[in-house]
Amino acid sequence: MTQNKLRTIGRILKEEEARFIGYPEIEKKSRDLGFGMTVRTLRFYVDEGILPPPKKVGKTPVYEEEWILNVLLAIHLMKTRFARALTDIRAVLGLLQEDPAHLADKLSVLYEECSKDGGLKPIERQALIDAFFDLLTGRLGVTPQASQVRLCDLVEAIRTGGRWDGEAWSPPPREAILASQAQDEGVQQVSVSAPGPEPASAPPPRPTLAPPVVVARPVVVAREAPPPPPPGAISVERARALEEMFIGRFEQGFERLGRVLCPLDGKGYKSGPRERSLLKRDRAGEIVDVMKRHRVFDRALLDLIPLDETREFQVFQRGLFGRGDLKVVVSALSLSPLETFVRQRWCDEPLGPLEVERALDALPLRDDVFHYVGLLSTTGWSRDARSRVPVRRNLLACLIESAGSSAWRRHLVADPRWGGVERVFDPETDREKVDRARDGMREHLKPKGEFLILDNLVEDLDLPPECIRAALDELLAEDGELQVQVSGGREIVKRRRL
Repeated sequence: MTQNKLRTIGRILKEEEARFIGYPEIEKKSRDLGFGMTVRTLRFYVDEGILPPPKKVGKTPVYEEEWILNVLLAIHLMKTRFARALTDIRAVLGLLQEDPAHLADKLSVLYEECSKDGGLKPIERQALIDAFFDLLTGRLGVTPQASQVRLCDLVEAIRTGGRWDGEAWSPPPREAILASQAQDEGVQQVSVSAPGPEPASAPPPRPTLAPPVVVARPVVVAREAPPPPPPGAISVERARALEEMFIGRFEQGFERLGRVLCPLDGKGYKSGPRERSLLKRDRAGEIVDVMKRHRVFDRALLDLIPLDETREFQVFQRGLFGRGDLKVVVSALSLSPLETFVRQRWCDEPLGPLEVERALDALPLRDDVFHYVGLLSTTGWSRDARSRVPVRRNLLACLIESAGSSAWRRHLVADPRWGGVERVFDPETDREKVDRARDGMREHLKPKGEFLILDNLVEDLDLPPECIRAALDELLAEDGELQVQVSGGREIVKRRRL
């Protein structure tokens, strides 16, 4: 009897353990299901609070198989089908209290509903998506579960409540969206009445329910002008100029490179015109879709806004009969908050590690090819992004941002595998470096009695010593009052005493 009980307990424990899978198996099964998630992406989602920390079987992190696959499918749909930001995805999953299969199913139905011809106009479809996520993230004051959202009523509210004014379309007001869902038991009830004061004898609302809302006839909301940019914000014009300079200087720098190192085999490969190919991409088509989604009809904006351009040099091994195997890829990517630029034509927020992750996920990275990647943020990088520059077995990345004037900052991990390739991601020319150093020294030495310690300039101006020395030589030649003295073992620039 005791042995039978032990066998039964052992079988139950084994069946229970079989329900859980680790990171490698999650990666394989999600790929087989058509929404592949890498182990690196899974860990990133855990770090960012998108996924809860995994359980442990021994020392192995695991998730319940059916649960995690449904959650990853929902994340995949929210990212790829609806282009939702990380904050929305985190909010939706943070409020989820039911089987995630319901969320995945509802997202699939929503996507199919948006794809139907003749049902909703493109702008109405986007309003439907926005209303759906406004409900699930609690932005409308209610927090229904996905299975409780009535899509058919939501579609009807969008179709009948939206209004055109000849140029722009206004979505239905918040009250109409809430009223379309009020019949569901799981959504907070919203009473709908004609405009006018409520009777004094009306019973008080239940504590857990939203207060009664009076729904007036939908009105056309005038489109407001974009707010003025605050000090320090990056305008679309400035972002476009930074993008064009970075991409142009990258192409020029690569032309001068001559040879690139492939750390995977330790060999250097020629990078001349006969050994390479150049691919060019941008997101102009996606920008038009973003403008439509935000009801912005401005053709001039397309000439001003950055296009998130990409340049990719592919370096091949030279063979007897032409190009052989692909060995190295050197890519330059410009990244901008395009939705923010479309809405208000400026942005004062830097990009973070999620944008780095998305950009790398969009690249066709291969395990047998080494990739050097430079990522420019036209609005700068957050501290978190700068501290987490990606480094992998087959990839080195460099984050670039403008530091004002002609100066740029590069954030990369010091690694011998760069082999000098990092120079192509520096948009500032040697001549501009020397000019910047000379102008900085001249400005600092204007007041009487001021002096400069040359060793400190290398760090203060973030310039190589040879550029500081060249600038000093030019400054000494044009200003006869300046001299270099050695004090305490350090070289000091100061004016001669008269």
